[in-house]
Amino acid sequence: DAKLRRWLAVLLIFNWHTLYSGSRTLINTVEYCLTCLTLAVYQNNQKDVDMKKSLQYLPLVGLGFILRPTSALLWAPFCAIDVFNLLRKKRFKTILKWLSLSLAVVVLCVIIDSVFYGSVTITPLNFFIVNVYNNLGVNYGTHPWHWYLSAGLPALLGPLIFPLVVSLTARAPARSNLASREPDRFILPVVFNLVCLSCLPHKEMRFLQSSLPFLFLLIAPTLSKYFTSLQRMLEVIFVVGNVCGALFLSLVHQRGVVDAALFIGSSGAELTIKGEGVELLQLMPCHSTPLYSHIHTNISTRFLECTPNLQNDESYREEADIFYADPESWLQNNFSQDSEKPDLIMYFDVLTPTIKRYLEDYTVCATFFHTMFPEGKVGGHVVIRAKKSLATLACDNRFIDGSPRIFRDIVNIFKAVLKI
Repeated sequence: DAKLRRWLAVLLIFNWHTLYSGSRTLINTVEYCLTCLTLAVYQNNQKDVDMKKSLQYLPLVGLGFILRPTSALLWAPFCAIDVFNLLRKKRFKTILKWLSLSLAVVVLCVIIDSVFYGSVTITPLNFFIVNVYNNLGVNYGTHPWHWYLSAGLPALLGPLIFPLVVSLTARAPARSNLASREPDRFILPVVFNLVCLSCLPHKEMRFLQSSLPFLFLLIAPTLSKYFTSLQRMLEVIFVVGNVCGALFLSLVHQRGVVDAALFIGSSGAELTIKGEGVELLQLMPCHSTPLYSHIHTNISTRFLECTPNLQNDESYREEADIFYADPESWLQNNFSQDSEKPDLIMYFDVLTPTIKRYLEDYTVCATFFHTMFPEGKVGGHVVIRAKKSLATLACDNRFIDGSPRIFRDIVNIFKAVLKI
């Protein structure tokens, strides 16, 4: 079906999450691409009447399992069904062949990991111990069991949630070809994946990225049924909306930490008389800013740590939690002497009232636009200050906003309308 293929291409290529996070969540993107490849092999082999190649996709599943163990959740239902059908038809040689090849892929990857780490390393086992058995993911936030359904999927799909609901709830008439029967079989892996991931308290939208190809296979048949003129209009709206959304998230939203890191790399040594010997303290939530990947210079940097509690110490507290519980006490305990104080400080503007007394010895060098939607510990601007006794003329209280103005104007109009 040409219309179905066209919609699948549009959905896969122009989805905002793929455009925005493709270069950010690299391992999830690799998993996503591998899922698309495995799906292509799986689909092609469904036409095999003799079922000799019905498990040809299994080695790719094994590779995905090693790279990202949770990918097995999507393929477990298909593997179980296909193996059961082969067992029922007594195709033991076919099962043994593809299971052996899959095991060979897994063993090869384990050998490569073990050689590089210097000891026996089974990545999926370590993944299970850290993320499931020890449940260390809770250090990075928790959500209720229904989060993927109530927030994750709606945000990931946007308006596409409506054709998905139609596809899941509508009673389709009798189908005459393989393409039209495809949506039915892709419901199970999506549901199984959602149920398993929902059992873990730590949830992230990127964990659903590899589910997108399955979801699009459910959505595309519904969209392809509309009149051609309506389909073209929907395609244009989808492409323009998703591209604009991806551009806004990439060029405007939360860009301040990147601009600040680049500024430190290019001008940090010029802000104080110490030059390249300058020391920087970042008072921000964990993983807020890029570090040497963007700074590219020899500047000593200290940041609030969120080291996982690998020892399962019940009294353990992350340094960031200790700081935000009482910022002034933390600063006093760590920098009691004036000579111990850092030369530069980087922080979100929402922290200013809390550490106002500590900042009396510092002057503002630069303020960077960060986001139009500040929330909690993340402010709307990133501020860099230098010690007054060390500051040079380059520390001139400049304001830097590298985002395209058109996006800011559009968002400000929407915010004004919402207030009305």
